Amino acid sequence: MIIFKKIRWKNFLSTGNVFSEVDLEAAKTNLIVGTNGAGKSTILDALTFSLFGKPFRKINKPLLVNSINEKDCLTEIEFSIGRSDYKVVRGIKPNKFEIYCNGQLWNQESTVVDQQKNFEQNVLKLNYKSFTQIVVLGSSTFVPFMRLPLAQRREIIEDILDIQVFSTMNVLLKDKVRENNEEIKNLDYQLHLLEEKIDLQKNYMFELEKKTKEEITRKENKIAELLEDENTQHHEIERLTSEVEKHSKEMEALSNSSSKLKKMNTFLFKIQSKLSSCQKEHAFFTDNHVCPTCTQDLSEEFRQTKIAEGEGELNNLQTGIEDLLDAIAKEEERENEFARLSKVILGFNSSITQANYQITSLRKTIGDIETEIKELEGTNPDKKAEFVKLEGLVTNKKDLSKTFAEYKKDRDTLLVASQLLKDNGIKTRIIKTYLPAMNQLINQYLQRMDFYVNFTLNENFEEIIKSRYRDVFSYDSFSEGEKARIDIALLLTWRAIAKLKNSVDTNLLILDEIFDSSLDQQGGSDLGWILRNFDDKTNVYVISHREQLDGKFDRTLTAVKEKNFSVIQETVSELD
Repeated sequence: MIIFKKIRWKNFLSTGNVFSEVDLEAAKTNLIVGTNGAGKSTILDALTFSLFGKPFRKINKPLLVNSINEKDCLTEIEFSIGRSDYKVVRGIKPNKFEIYCNGQLWNQESTVVDQQKNFEQNVLKLNYKSFTQIVVLGSSTFVPFMRLPLAQRREIIEDILDIQVFSTMNVLLKDKVRENNEEIKNLDYQLHLLEEKIDLQKNYMFELEKKTKEEITRKENKIAELLEDENTQHHEIERLTSEVEKHSKEMEALSNSSSKLKKMNTFLFKIQSKLSSCQKEHAFFTDNHVCPTCTQDLSEEFRQTKIAEGEGELNNLQTGIEDLLDAIAKEEERENEFARLSKVILGFNSSITQANYQITSLRKTIGDIETEIKELEGTNPDKKAEFVKLEGLVTNKKDLSKTFAEYKKDRDTLLVASQLLKDNGIKTRIIKTYLPAMNQLINQYLQRMDFYVNFTLNENFEEIIKSRYRDVFSYDSFSEGEKARIDIALLLTWRAIAKLKNSVDTNLLILDEIFDSSLDQQGGSDLGWILRNFDDKTNVYVISHREQLDGKFDRTLTAVKEKNFSVIQETVSELD
């Protein structure tokens, strides 16, 4: 509970440089009177300015500074909540906003706006609107409920129950629904575009895959051709190897021809040398009859014998040479064949080497093509890039679809909320909940004022008034004094409901010139009784220019003008 204790002000409106101070706990019922312009409503403006930074009446902030002194405008209010004591100091020229809790100044580093917001949310738990519903009821905002059209009656109740916010929410919700629909439309369009992009990407990848398969088939055919070439080379190597083996065997048979030929040539040389010697000896015996050494005559018989022996030996040697030359010729043929075969084998081996080189080259080419095929089958950079692109599009579609579903879900929620926020929705449900309590309170206050009728408001805020004898009346059928009693009962009911709805309780109630024009003498007496018996914790302040109310309150505060400045004079009365 907020216990307001004291308020003081200076250089505020018509108040001078001396503080005016009011003890808000001094009396249970308080009357503030004064002539027009004397400053009796200044306390109300000082109260709301201290707490919320703006006056109760529609007065521009610069005009709150006293027009004579023109500076040092200052208001102070003290109150307690639980075990915490608060003091709020607010000023103009210079500007000041200070909040003290148990004598300690609040952090001044935050902005005034943030500090005010924190103060309202965490300390007062009241904003200006709810404060004027619960604590202050002024004539500037009050019109008798029963004199309003039904639509305005509903607005008053919605404001008291603090459910006007639902109307504001409904307006904002309509904007939200429109934004939601536009976003859904935009998302649907984006999804459509994504689906087209995905289809195009799939078709492109299909064509790419088709071309890839064709390329793979072409390369596989190429490999088959190369393998056939390799197989041909293998067969050629086998044939050449077979030829080499065959010719090698032939060469083996001719491998000794060179040594034989060498021996034959050596033997031929010896025979030829012996033939030459024999020829010389034969020529000697043929041509000579005297020994050249001893000069002795050679016998003819001896000479003929030697000639005959020489001819025989020459014939044998000649025959041997011819045979040997024939053998040599044959061995030379064999040697030439050996050389030819060696050359042939060398050519075969060269062909085999070339074939092996071709096989190696073919295998490398095949390996390269196989690598290309593997790339085309799964690791092709182009294919991978296009697949990544497709994955990105699909992921975007999933995310967009999720967002689209969320927006559609939000739309459904918004539509439900929109139905709830209509006048016949949640607001009507709340009103139906509070109507029984409202009607009960209205009749309780009427009975306290000795006005015994059964007053009921229906859901459309039409009155149903019946007497104890079940006679039916309307508000307009009553006298002004009776109407005033109904207005008072409604007013006090709205305060009680507002306190209940906002869970805020305070010791202060201020009524500003609300009933001055409609309250008769009996009504004033009844009002005084109600205010005195309101509850033990409430201090009531009635601002009025009706001096006949004096004596019906525990304390009277009179606003008067002294030397062009407003001052407050206090009188404690014995109650009538």
